[in-house]
Amino acid sequence: MTIEAQQSRVDAMVRLLGVVILLFGILMIYYTYANSGVASIAPEIITINYSLGILMTVVGAFATLAKFK
Repeated sequence: MTIEAQQSRVDAMVRLLGVVILLFGILMIYYTYANSGVASIAPEIITINYSLGILMTVVGAFATLAKFK
């Protein structure tokens, strides 16, 4: 196996992981928005969930769109 083939597989794995993290971030933002009207959720937790969702979305987008070399 050549070094280029190994690097190609690592790049594909990082992009796949980036897509997964991106989707989880988007889903976290969506479900937080959809359930923000429920009275049993504290406003502080809603803010934290939005922050984590945005962070996951940004990190996933960077991992997915990164140029490797």
